[in-house]
Amino acid sequence: MKRLAMIFAVLLAAAGCDLGGMTLHPPEGTIVDTETVVVTGELPEDALPGGEVVVNDVTGTFTDSHTWTAEIPMSPEGYVTVVRAVYTDPDGGRYVQNSALINGDKVDDGEFSPDGVGMRFTNTGLAGLGPVINDLAGSSFDISGLILAQDPLIPPTDAGAGVTITGKAYETGSSGVGIDATSTEAGVVTAIAVNDLYIGLDLQLSGLISGACKLELEVPTTTIDATFDLVPDAADASKVDVNQVGDPVVATEGVSYEFISGVCDPSTPLLGSIIDSQAGSAIEGTITDGFSNQLGDPDGAGPEDSPIAEAIETALAQISIAGSVGDAVKANLNAPFTQITEGGDAIDFRADADFFSTFGTGASDCEQPPHAPDFTSSFDVPGAYPTLGGTTPGGDPYGLGLVISSSAFNQLLSVMTECGLLNQDLTEIPLGGTTLPVNSTILAALVPEFGTKLPADTPMLIRVDPQAAPFLTDAAGGPGGETAELMLAALHVDFIEPLPATDTEPASERTWLSLAVDAPLGFDLAFDDAAGALAPTITAPEGSAVTTRVQTNAVGTDEANVETVFSNLFPTFVDGLSSSFSAFPLPGFLGLDLQVLEVARDGNSYVLYANLEPVPQTRLENVTVTDMSTADYATDSVLFDSREWRHRLRQRVSSTEVAVDLDAMIGADACCTVDDEKATAHAGYQVAFDVVAEDGETWQVDMSQVIKGAHVARADGTAGGYGAQSNISDVTGRYQVEGGAWQTFSFTVGSDGNPDETTPWQGGWCSCEFHEPFIGSNDASIQGTTSQSVVVEFGFDLTAWSDSNIAFPAKQGRESAIVLGANDSLTNNFTAGDYPGLGNRNIVDDGHAARITL
Repeated sequence: MKRLAMIFAVLLAAAGCDLGGMTLHPPEGTIVDTETVVVTGELPEDALPGGEVVVNDVTGTFTDSHTWTAEIPMSPEGYVTVVRAVYTDPDGGRYVQNSALINGDKVDDGEFSPDGVGMRFTNTGLAGLGPVINDLAGSSFDISGLILAQDPLIPPTDAGAGVTITGKAYETGSSGVGIDATSTEAGVVTAIAVNDLYIGLDLQLSGLISGACKLELEVPTTTIDATFDLVPDAADASKVDVNQVGDPVVATEGVSYEFISGVCDPSTPLLGSIIDSQAGSAIEGTITDGFSNQLGDPDGAGPEDSPIAEAIETALAQISIAGSVGDAVKANLNAPFTQITEGGDAIDFRADADFFSTFGTGASDCEQPPHAPDFTSSFDVPGAYPTLGGTTPGGDPYGLGLVISSSAFNQLLSVMTECGLLNQDLTEIPLGGTTLPVNSTILAALVPEFGTKLPADTPMLIRVDPQAAPFLTDAAGGPGGETAELMLAALHVDFIEPLPATDTEPASERTWLSLAVDAPLGFDLAFDDAAGALAPTITAPEGSAVTTRVQTNAVGTDEANVETVFSNLFPTFVDGLSSSFSAFPLPGFLGLDLQVLEVARDGNSYVLYANLEPVPQTRLENVTVTDMSTADYATDSVLFDSREWRHRLRQRVSSTEVAVDLDAMIGADACCTVDDEKATAHAGYQVAFDVVAEDGETWQVDMSQVIKGAHVARADGTAGGYGAQSNISDVTGRYQVEGGAWQTFSFTVGSDGNPDETTPWQGGWCSCEFHEPFIGSNDASIQGTTSQSVVVEFGFDLTAWSDSNIAFPAKQGRESAIVLGANDSLTNNFTAGDYPGLGNRNIVDDGHAARITL
């Protein structure tokens, strides 16, 4: 069989036909950055050995009978070096193989385009990032958590009158935190505003007066001003390391406080009033000093971060060039920051760039189509990173500038080409305003030999098969004055006859004619507002600028004629080529949309100038929270009965959630045997809000309520006192949509265990000391597609009864209380309402909590 093939080859050579089939290396489309290149080749098995091989006028050297090597110069002009290898066997038969290599610098796979991508946040842009950063930080930027974690919050502080105070927070919260960031030469100055801060403090006094007491603080406005330096993280340069510069400056306004127990309570005889008058005036300064000390950087320039720096770092971890840009274009991007520079009007982030492809079905993978290439490098265009000003080239202010260098863009084009950017099998072509099937008769109008070599109307296809990725060059503009030049090199256009399967052979293909095209194209990058994407415009050059080479000529046509005809025809196909590039979707940053102002070339980089705008989303608006509870009251007496109802309502509101916490305590204590003492109250509140639907989105609002607390009775007086009783009603939850009928999601409060007493207590009267926990919850949901107004109400009733006994032996009532996340403030030795108290309860966990979540 091999001998027959050799004879067939000799016959073809005698007929004047050149053969192909040689394998060349480097593969076609390889980028070569040296002045010469070593080309190696392998003859087909059927080739007669012993002949001569010539590559671009350089005679090659055989390393064995079928393998050869030759070192040839790369072309000093243009971007393409054509490789033409001709082997002539001893009998005069010729094997010709054509290829093309790309001249220029390159970035190999796995290497970075230096400073290939970057972003510049101006102070205008930073102003809109504060709320977003706050949301992204989530629990990490929880001022409550930061305060609770500091022990002590108030270091030993002179409070006057020979008294030193040390304090630790046992509960804290706020209605919200706002952040405003501004770049300066000294760093990023961050103003943090904490609204409606409340703190419960356990204080320890020492010195002239010693003892423990509890302090409750309310601060309508707390500002924490701190300066931070941003640098690439040493452990992972794709992340931002935030370092606090100096200590924060803390200021408070409108501080109100109340000593509620212990030696500090002004109701405490003698000592309380002294401490209140002496220490009270120092409370505000003591708190601000404590904040400054405890929220500072613990080790200065050392590796540890301050609590606030750590929180902001958590948020900024989500500012990732790789994540935003890579996800938008469906490519993998490794982009470690090289430098982060704070200036007087902006922060500049620069990063090296490595766009790369992975093949598969994952989020950033691509499924390669048949015949798509797999490159080992991309075309490099060295250039300086641009210096951006405070406005666009057109003079408009902007919030964010995104930079991508030509080299990084070429990496991206390489990835897109590997994923099938230019690969097409055309079975129809437009001709004279009509779409016609590709067949031998139609193609004969271009190459007459298709009409003589093949039967009429033989089905054909035209395969567009890139051997190199298109790349931006360093030219100052495109061939027609466009912004840039996009070089298309070694694009194969093959004319193929599909061969159906037979009884003995599987389906196959026959290539009758193969062309390689090199063309410098005009390239402009603009923003398509309707599509919300960057849309490249690719412009055809003159036909004279297009180079066409015949690679395979089985049809036997005149090669020079075909090359001229196709070079002149190629510009008419560029519109279709432009659509192959489609558009580059814009990345979102931190949940914000880019509103593009301008796209401009700056040196060998492209800069997209934009403002950051919130993405319109269905949201909660016009939220109001109304307290419907009984007003607080207290009767605090040493000689007579005592009772108290105290509560507080805390709320946190965002566009997606309303969180309301009702903390309370009700207690009663009959001091004597002649009269019982009872305290009653209603606890409840209303939440009204609008669901504002965006673009007909289907929305759901989940409403939940939970209560947790305990009945507490404490021994008091003679033989521990007589009896105590406390009760809590069912907890009502109901909602109303657009003024319609009320819908309920109420529940009955149930015990979560037996009381701490050998005789179980069932929620009624008990002549015992007990701690009986209770818990309950329920939830509901509403859905809609249009904007709706909603009202939600919660409520329940409480009673605490201290039962005295005038019969023998006469006894005063035991202390009775229901604790729901608030301490009592009674000083008449009343302990049933104290936290942690009997049962060692956590004050933060108790109370009634409602969550309304969009």
